[in-house]
Amino acid sequence: MKKLITLPHRVCESTCFWNGLEDMFAWKGVNYPDFLLSSVGGMPGFAFINSKRANPPHQVYWGACPKYLIRDLAQITGFSETVIEGKAFKSMLTKLKRFIDDGLPVMAGALDMYYLHYFPYLYKKIHVPIHYVLVVGYDDEEKTVFVHDCCCKQAQRISYEEFEKSLDVSTPGMSKKNTFRAFALPEKIPSEFEVAAKGFRFKAEKQLKPPVNLFGIPAMQKATEQIPEWNDKKCFEQMVAYATTPPMLPITYENSDGMRFRQATVLKALGNKYKVECWNEASALFQKSGAVIIELCRAAMQQNGKQVSARLLEVAEIEEEAYRLLLKPI
Repeated sequence: MKKLITLPHRVCESTCFWNGLEDMFAWKGVNYPDFLLSSVGGMPGFAFINSKRANPPHQVYWGACPKYLIRDLAQITGFSETVIEGKAFKSMLTKLKRFIDDGLPVMAGALDMYYLHYFPYLYKKIHVPIHYVLVVGYDDEEKTVFVHDCCCKQAQRISYEEFEKSLDVSTPGMSKKNTFRAFALPEKIPSEFEVAAKGFRFKAEKQLKPPVNLFGIPAMQKATEQIPEWNDKKCFEQMVAYATTPPMLPITYENSDGMRFRQATVLKALGNKYKVECWNEASALFQKSGAVIIELCRAAMQQNGKQVSARLLEVAEIEEEAYRLLLKPI
């Protein structure tokens, strides 16, 4: 058996978590601006996790876990999802092919980029187990799946063998092994303005008053109290890696802004387009907080806990003001 679904594909690096969704919305006739879905879904955000059993024991993330990002986007845009996870690979692949046979692409991941041959600088060199692709076909005779990747213009082939290895990723709270998601889009897909208006307000509410204090502004404030006492180099390195796009320790720091610059760009473009001044004002604040995060990363690489704490408190104050602007009626 062989099946290949043809649909539009957007190339935009560092958008793997939501790139497949963008392709599916475009397939149904609605194109959202680059990084709109990530911005309202929570990628420029904050989480602080403490666990003595974790390595490292203190972990900072500057965006949402993909699982929660997808859930939030579902509330904002109205789609529903079917999640298959933790199954044996053979069982998972059978279910995946059924969706493809029914004409529905599926998002697979998290995957380990170590097994993706079309990333030669990572292939069988570096493990990066946080990637996602949109599976659009399969070929049983060649024993391959066809995938759209945010970094590649054409559909890529991955052998069943390497696809299985890449999906053997289990990260508590993020992804179980052999996970894929199928989406059912709403009959009426919201416009970019509707997504932005609802989404930025939704995000602001969650960042200011999250359901638990692991996230958002309260988590930043909590972290500032603890960081001066850190004595584990890995904690500082993890904080920097996840502020950087792609998530790894940087040589230079221009991409270590916690994705704030991208959110600022989206807010400014839409603020100008729809004449929403509070979006423009928030844009300037996220541009400012991104610059502070870069300085924070420089201090973190020197393991200067007091300086990191001071910079993070500054970020919290700037972003609290920005999110309050996003709550204003428009």
